[in-house]
Amino acid sequence: MTTAPARRCFALYLHVPYCRSKCPYCDFNSYAATSWPEERYAQALVEELRCRSAEAPWRGALVDTIFFGGGTPSLFRPSTIGGILDAVARLFPLATPVEVTLEANPGTVTQPHLAGLRSAGVDRLSLGIQSFQPQVLDTLGRIHGVEEARDAITAARSAGFENLSLDLIFGVPGQTRAAWAADVAELLRHAPEHVSAYGLTYEPGTPFHARRARGALTAAGEDDELWMYQHARQELAAASYAQYEISSFARPGRAARHNRHYWRGSDYLGLGAGAHSYASTPGWGRRWANEREPERYMQAVARGDAVATREDLSPETAAAEFVFLGLRETSGIDPETFRARFGRALEEVHPEITAFRDQGFLAERDGCLALSERGLPVADTLFAAFV
Repeated sequence: MTTAPARRCFALYLHVPYCRSKCPYCDFNSYAATSWPEERYAQALVEELRCRSAEAPWRGALVDTIFFGGGTPSLFRPSTIGGILDAVARLFPLATPVEVTLEANPGTVTQPHLAGLRSAGVDRLSLGIQSFQPQVLDTLGRIHGVEEARDAITAARSAGFENLSLDLIFGVPGQTRAAWAADVAELLRHAPEHVSAYGLTYEPGTPFHARRARGALTAAGEDDELWMYQHARQELAAASYAQYEISSFARPGRAARHNRHYWRGSDYLGLGAGAHSYASTPGWGRRWANEREPERYMQAVARGDAVATREDLSPETAAAEFVFLGLRETSGIDPETFRARFGRALEEVHPEITAFRDQGFLAERDGCLALSERGLPVADTLFAAFV
């Protein structure tokens, strides 16, 4: 008796590039605007979706997760989001259940708006709180205040969201340990199902990077950043949140399925201005990215193809990404899976692995190799060795 092959599944990402203002630390493909061509942009997303649905490897594949990111997707009307989700359901089979996430800025939502999004099919809301401290929000250039953040959480629960993710940022200039501890404590009082705790980074091309370079902004000290990270980990663990990735913590069964597609090298299809896609076949994998500027993106879709760049991965690149993406998850990477895929031992392809293990940055756990307690805080430095 033969078993039918498992249906190929993928993660679907839909990028909404518009924001009411651009945060000075943000390097995402987003654009400050007082108005935006919502209907025309949504039509472009649906048209791009229709075209991809007829192509390999997406044709007939199962949509496991849907993620509206940005930018600020919560600027779009619930009816617009619902129309896009209806198009996905018409063109693709959906997982049961499918995870549908939408990112929201607390300064852009009301209870009726959120209730409309929930009715449209969004079942997971990711709120960019970042902080409950006025001075930290001011430094970050956020458009919402503390009370708006609290009101957005209350509104989300009232609207029926039972899967809520809250984001916090640590290592902000001027942020004290006491302020961060207060942020973590308040977040826990709101009891979200998922938490993302990110360290602030200074990305080239952002105002924060330029201000830091000219001495107009002083970054948090390494000791303070490490204390904040470890404090969050300890408090979240004590409150029964499991850390499943460097910056991600979840209640049982609430880890983000969508993000795991990225970390595990699964297929993902990105639609919208500047969106990235990855297919694990043919060869060692292929990725591509759309036109970044929204108007050019919409015009390109109308011409039949919005892709601006393409890349076929080499075996060396694929092997490196297997390691540094897989190590993001606390479960780590399986050396036997690596050998089966690449035909060589992990340590043979990446001798750095042996050195990092000897130095205590990596540890063996349930047959896998994972970041140790010592390795987690310096993960980005370690990952640079594999690039």
